[in-house]
Amino acid sequence: AISELSRTFGISRPTLYQARDTASTVLEAHFTGSQPQGGAVHVLVDQAQLARATVALRAMSPNSIRAIENMLPILYPGVSLSFGKIQSITSKAEAKAAEFNRRTDLSRITAAALDEMFSQGEPVLAGVDLDFGYLFGLSLRATRSGEDWAEVLGYAQAQGLDLSVVVKDAGMGIDAGVRMAFPEAERRDDCFHALYEMNKVQRQLEQKAYAAIALEQEQQNQLATIRVTDKRARAEQKRKLATASKTCFEAIERYERFAAAKRKAHEAMQYIDLNSGQLRTGEQTQSMIEAAADEMQRIDYDKSQKVARYLRNRAPGLSLAIADLYTRLQALFPIYTPDAVCLACLILYLLDVLRKCPGSLRPNDRTHHLLGAFALLKELLGDKTHALLETVEALLEKHHRASSAIEGFNAALRPHLYLHKGVTQNFLELFRAYYNLRTRRSGRHKGTSPYQCLTGNPVNDWLSLIGFPPSSAATVH
Repeated sequence: AISELSRTFGISRPTLYQARDTASTVLEAHFTGSQPQGGAVHVLVDQAQLARATVALRAMSPNSIRAIENMLPILYPGVSLSFGKIQSITSKAEAKAAEFNRRTDLSRITAAALDEMFSQGEPVLAGVDLDFGYLFGLSLRATRSGEDWAEVLGYAQAQGLDLSVVVKDAGMGIDAGVRMAFPEAERRDDCFHALYEMNKVQRQLEQKAYAAIALEQEQQNQLATIRVTDKRARAEQKRKLATASKTCFEAIERYERFAAAKRKAHEAMQYIDLNSGQLRTGEQTQSMIEAAADEMQRIDYDKSQKVARYLRNRAPGLSLAIADLYTRLQALFPIYTPDAVCLACLILYLLDVLRKCPGSLRPNDRTHHLLGAFALLKELLGDKTHALLETVEALLEKHHRASSAIEGFNAALRPHLYLHKGVTQNFLELFRAYYNLRTRRSGRHKGTSPYQCLTGNPVNDWLSLIGFPPSSAATVH
């Protein structure tokens, strides 16, 4: 609908999104009779409301039972619950959440990201759907072996999970578990971890280069303080300066060589070659990553050589996502011609890059490149231009090459793992239910929950869905 309105009236999509959100806010304020800013809100605090508040405090933020006991009298003056009562409520919520999680049909999930975290040394195995963001698995295990992963995936399999694509890091247990549970699934290596490891080494080399520059400057300053007549001291200081200058040159050279190799590896993971405008194949991606790894291997720095070995080992897995996308895009060649498909990919890639740039869109090489590509595509296709762009955009949404979804989940769970000092499977069930039923405030699925995207069922109140509805007598005025 947004795309159709944009084409019909010539209005940009961001403007339409803003108008939609503004209108929704005004209509909601009018029809729900919301209070003006600063007005008093009165809530009936009964047992149902206390139970709802207790469960929400437990799942939505990293609170211990003792902390919840202390907060309730602050939230509701004159009202308190004992430690045992709060524990009873949370235990009941955990059991209901586990039951809710087991009822969800997972048959629509075909692509997933898998990862591991640790709670007091014990692994927590998690799996997130890459299309809807649904957390389909979250399990506390004794080990992270292939057998453990296969068992965790087996629980989801019993609910209909049938994975064809898995994005993962270099963990051997994950790989073995996927081979056991889904032997036909394509096991892709995660580009997030590859970039993370390269960025880490680049920062270290950058810091070493700056330290070498500072040392050279310090030796230069010391030379300036020595009297011209003190030839022996000046000769010794000049020797130190020469050594520092050589070290500085070598440190800067190492950094520049690694940065260039990293750029080549990063470029290899993109589906379009910006210079030629051609689609990149899986073979080209693998070859470029291996070439970048060879360059890193030749740098005289042990951590550069270590990340080079990592890249070379992961190159085949990192190229799988590009190979799959290339095959899907090739299917459009008979309909739109290869040149048109390449131009559409180039346009969408540049648009994505420009969206990430803060501030207003100013004329530069990228915007000129984008406008030129769009003009060529319009000349080739005319009225079919938008249809091709939408088709390619839909394919790019299925271009699963990174585990960003699981990393986002890890960031949400991590504070709870730090707090609980030994998390339980029961708590993980409650957190999983909340995570899947919460309404997302940003991103591609803004305004929806993972559960809604997966099942099509809207979520008005996540606590009600796991068995904690408000009292029928409860009112807010």
